[in-house]
Amino acid sequence: MGNNGKSFDFQIYFKMGLRRKWYIIVPFVLSVIISFGVYKNLPKEYRANTVILVRAQRVAEAYVRATIVEPASDRLNTISQEILSRTRLERIIKEFNLYSDKGNELRLEEIVEMMKKKIEVKVRRPDAFSISFEGRDPETVMNVTNKLASMFIEENLKLRESKVEGTSQFINRELQTVEVALKKKDEMLRRYKEKNLGQLPQQLDANLRLLDRLQEQYRTTSENLRAAEDRMVLLQSQMEQKMDEHSERKRSLATAPPKKGQAPRELGLEDPLVTQLNALRRSLADAEAKYTGNHPDVADLRRKIADLVSKVKKQDEERERRLRDLKEPSGDLDADRNSAGFSPDLELATEKLIFQYKAQLTDIQGDMRRFKGELESLKAEIAVYQRRIEDTPKIEQDMVNLMRDYDLLKGQYQSLMDKKYQAQMAENLERKQQSEQFLVLDPARCPEKPFKPNLPSLLAMGAFFGLVIGLGLTWFRESLDRSFYEVSDVENYLKLPVVATILSLNGEEKKAA
Repeated sequence: MGNNGKSFDFQIYFKMGLRRKWYIIVPFVLSVIISFGVYKNLPKEYRANTVILVRAQRVAEAYVRATIVEPASDRLNTISQEILSRTRLERIIKEFNLYSDKGNELRLEEIVEMMKKKIEVKVRRPDAFSISFEGRDPETVMNVTNKLASMFIEENLKLRESKVEGTSQFINRELQTVEVALKKKDEMLRRYKEKNLGQLPQQLDANLRLLDRLQEQYRTTSENLRAAEDRMVLLQSQMEQKMDEHSERKRSLATAPPKKGQAPRELGLEDPLVTQLNALRRSLADAEAKYTGNHPDVADLRRKIADLVSKVKKQDEERERRLRDLKEPSGDLDADRNSAGFSPDLELATEKLIFQYKAQLTDIQGDMRRFKGELESLKAEIAVYQRRIEDTPKIEQDMVNLMRDYDLLKGQYQSLMDKKYQAQMAENLERKQQSEQFLVLDPARCPEKPFKPNLPSLLAMGAFFGLVIGLGLTWFRESLDRSFYEVSDVENYLKLPVVATILSLNGEEKKAA
């Protein structure tokens, strides 16, 4: 072959191909035929595909918030691991009698791994994914694909229900624990309040008011006690004076009897009960000017005035009775007294006054004992309320600690109650299938043509290899050929220029010439 020129001429190679066309056509055709034969003899693999739509929750999340918030793609990985597990795939293999021809050649674990490679789960978009399965029997492939789709749907429902139920159970357990702790804390708080009743922080104002009232009562009672002591001293001095006068009068009467017709001396003394009654009335007027009508001091003075009024009435009645008795003496006794200058009215008045002094002294002593008892009682009550007020800050700090723990538990309990209601609504949402669901958008159909081997790809590959082989044979045949087909080949070979060329004529052209 003499085409060793440096320049590339497409026509030279084209003519070369025409000369050796059978070297190209025969390998090309044979390769295509062989590829088709290989396609016919290779086992056919069919693929079925189904599309599953992830339908969003039907109820607005503003009203019912879903418990499961993870993306469907993440949950799909979990479901895929469960569906493609050895146990699940073994069930499918036994149910559809898959790979029965390989039962004696491969172990069950190897068959499961081989089937797992034939299954493809692919996320197409955020709200959809596809499941495909490859196999030799078209109908079986379709059934297995639909079975896988139904398993994905069922597993998704189980997974969502289990998570919702697990959430509800967890919240219920936590709620019971917090409820028990809250009851214990409530009982502790109740017992603490009962134990410190009267000195709680919210009772501080009432205790201060009561302490002020008790101190005021203590001052009033002390003043009443001092007044009673003063009255007792005054009454004792008056009684001693009257007793001395009475004794002196008796001695005078014994030594110097009164003249005939002499009138008895007037005592000119004021009744002590009336004096005490007037003093109490003045005290009542002062108390009513300071306090209201319901004040304890005002009520106590009114009670004392009522008692004194009753005593004055009884005293007047007793005086009238004794006067009547004294005005009716026996004749002899009256004559003797008159003869001795004795005045019955004067003696009766003196004895009656001394008797009244003794009765009033007894009453005053009783009042003093009562006042002293009231003072002791008030002192004890004041000490109690002072101790309560002093202990209130400590009680308040303890109450703050108890209430802080109680409020924390109560807030946690309320939060868990809200979550419990939300979990119950989410559980009802799952049971009524109103939440996110997997729905078959495009079910698997029986494939009409095999997925493997791919006839166009196999023929293209055969044609490519046939063309390469044909071109190689052509190149090899041309390299063995020593003929000259071009002027350039002669010039290159002889190193001489060609002067003229004779055209090659075919048979018809030669006859015409």
